[in-house]
Amino acid sequence: MAAVAAIVLGSVPVVKRIVRPGELVVEVVDGDTFIIQNRQPIRLYGVDAPAVEDCMGTEARQTLKKKILGKRVVIKEPLSDGRGRIMALVYLKKELVNETLVKNGLAMYRRQAGTEKEAMKAANEYARNKGAGIYGPECYQKEPPDTECAIKGNLEGDRGEKIYYAPSCPYYVQVIVEKFMGEKWFCSEKEAREAGFTRSSDCLGSERD
Repeated sequence: MAAVAAIVLGSVPVVKRIVRPGELVVEVVDGDTFIIQNRQPIRLYGVDAPAVEDCMGTEARQTLKKKILGKRVVIKEPLSDGRGRIMALVYLKKELVNETLVKNGLAMYRRQAGTEKEAMKAANEYARNKGAGIYGPECYQKEPPDTECAIKGNLEGDRGEKIYYAPSCPYYVQVIVEKFMGEKWFCSEKEAREAGFTRSSDCLGSERD
């Protein structure tokens, strides 16, 4: 961003450009999206943070808010996401904010991240190995917290197709419920269907209530 100031030297005005580094953050929407002073939404490129209502979503938003709200950040390698937002690598001084959120387990590395993709992949692996944030037992589950509610509701593919797995399904034990992505447990197949989930085609037998 830049401001223009007029400086008078004798009787001749001289225009000088005063550079203000970065864009001022005026609002934080969630853990991976914020708004700058001209009301342009910016999304952290290459990552997905939980929705505010999902596991670790509030923590992700609060962390991003504390880090950048009211401060100036530098936007690099901007791309349009086709929905009015700009995806970008975001720097606070020399710190890559995208990487910080991922390394602390508050966002997942999901896609190419320009020149920083290797750093982002390493940050994601670090968080996963450490069991930090979204990779901790509260958000990343193979075993049901309640044995009476053991049906796994997954969101699959780029479109987030709603699929559920009963304990009798093949590969059930390998299925992970990523609560930070909005996946959930159900107490019955009927409950899963009422929530819009469809039984996995890998499952044998008929649906049960």
